[in-house]
Amino acid sequence: MEKILDRINSPNDLKSLTYSQLVVLAGELRDEIIAAVSENGGHLASNLGAVELTIAACRALDLPKDKLIWDVGHQSYAYKLLTGRKLDNLRKMDGICGFCAPWESEYDFTVSGHSSASLSAAIGEVMANEINGKKHKVCAVIGDGALTGGMAMEAINHIGHLDKPVLIILNDNEMSITKNVGGISRTLSKARSGLGYRRVKYRVENVLKNFPGAYSATRFVKEHIKYAVTTAGALFESMGVTYLGPVNGHDIGEMENIFKRALSMDEPVLVHVVTQKGRGYSYAEKAPEKYHGVGSFDVRAGVTEKDAKDYSAVFGETVCALAAEEPRLAVITPSMTLGSGLTEFSRKYKDRFFDVGIAEGHAVTFGGGLAAGGALPVISVYSSFLQRAYDNVIHDLAIADLHAVLAIDRAGLVPGDGSTHQGVFDVAFLSAIPNVAVLAPSCFDELRKMLIYAVKEHDGPIAVRYPRGGESRSFDNGKFVLGKAKVIKSGADLTVAAYGSMTARAVGCAEALEKIGISAEVIDLRTVKPIDTATVSKSATKTGRLVFMEEVVRCGGIGEQLITNLRLRNRDIKVKLITLPDAFVPHATLPELEDYYGFTVEKLTQTVSEWIKDNG
Repeated sequence: MEKILDRINSPNDLKSLTYSQLVVLAGELRDEIIAAVSENGGHLASNLGAVELTIAACRALDLPKDKLIWDVGHQSYAYKLLTGRKLDNLRKMDGICGFCAPWESEYDFTVSGHSSASLSAAIGEVMANEINGKKHKVCAVIGDGALTGGMAMEAINHIGHLDKPVLIILNDNEMSITKNVGGISRTLSKARSGLGYRRVKYRVENVLKNFPGAYSATRFVKEHIKYAVTTAGALFESMGVTYLGPVNGHDIGEMENIFKRALSMDEPVLVHVVTQKGRGYSYAEKAPEKYHGVGSFDVRAGVTEKDAKDYSAVFGETVCALAAEEPRLAVITPSMTLGSGLTEFSRKYKDRFFDVGIAEGHAVTFGGGLAAGGALPVISVYSSFLQRAYDNVIHDLAIADLHAVLAIDRAGLVPGDGSTHQGVFDVAFLSAIPNVAVLAPSCFDELRKMLIYAVKEHDGPIAVRYPRGGESRSFDNGKFVLGKAKVIKSGADLTVAAYGSMTARAVGCAEALEKIGISAEVIDLRTVKPIDTATVSKSATKTGRLVFMEEVVRCGGIGEQLITNLRLRNRDIKVKLITLPDAFVPHATLPELEDYYGFTVEKLTQTVSEWIKDNG
């Protein structure tokens, strides 16, 4: 039997369907999303909750002439399906991106990997239309979690000031990755629990119409009802944005009607839509935070608990143990409690755990305030999200040389999520900042030792960067000493130096080279900043050759700095730098990425052996 979805090639095809057909289509979209994510991994709960909203928005707009801008594309899978894209190869090399990507489709207006940016892009497009004399509608879909990001509120403030027509659809499912926190969340909660401004407003209008002369006063009455009934309305209206809602986010007809009405108004309008995260898949409805971002799983059994330990879990265990010994220790996360392994800490040390919402800059500066006040903050954040707090690290930690620990998760290559989520820039931007030390463990044991050092012994800002996933092998490097590298394998013909996740590959490469008669000495740098040039120089002077491997961008990486330092000491050393090129990393599985960049042991061995052959 042919599916309705099979007849949809563009959003315009939706406009000929009846509402009963649209309900069936919503179910088909959910089935496709569940099947694709269970096979390829991806964002599930958020996408399941946004299906009807997507259908209604596509019917209300004239796409792609009008612009529909998604704040974080992890709610855009249904949109991809309705704009002619299949999800069979989702998040795989050369497949469909897990977020919105303008190079992928004319329907994607902006890149949407990080949150709280859609409203700024939307008002930018509105003003570009005015400058260029164009006439089309602009709509942005933003989640309630993303509103905790300061940039979103900055944009709303600017939108209200400009007073230009832009439709903001607030997809309110009470969650971002985990349960939302803060004043904005409480404000929206009050709006959800109330009768709703629109219902009261229409009743008042109908009553006043029956009294001559009274209807002219309805605008005054409506405004005061809006403030009385919903504090969410008061919040947005005070910033110059008309508020409509809340609306049932799973009633296509109701949403389509209010979206069309909002689009007809010559002013900025926010429509508050309430949805259920994980809708249509019982496991995701019951535990939406668990199904926010998932790997492949069995649809009938759901996502099972992970047996293998990963770096995030080791971090969570270690910081719990440290908190038991150090009463000043506090942990901060920008809405990454589950992903960063902090669930147990959040339960055990409630008074010393701070989820600040999707606000990375605030997280760092808040940590600086804690440190200045005598507390000992550990700021847990993904590498790619720390990019948003660069100035805060400089201005609010480093200049004052405050003792704060940056626990940087997802450092290095990250599978699936593509260019917006790669942890490949932190080494370059952190190593340029005075007073900041940067550590990179090569295994779980090193992570534990580095965290203990960072909390108990260090004085000043210090970052510990560690990869996503588990360790490939472990090393006994003894006591951790800041700025001191460790020779973990002796050799005579070649020095191979690495740090973090590349150390295990370096050892594997050395073992493979041994089989073809090349004796390689392997050094685990351990400390990215300060660099132990002396240990590397001593080894490289002995062997005459140095290969340096790192899983970050070449420009600004430690390899460039180390080679410069070495050549000042000994120009006769032959050097080879293996790193990522000056390009953004595409979405793909981790094995695909390692193969693509030549980071597998086999390809590293081939690269090094050919370099030795060519260079004597």
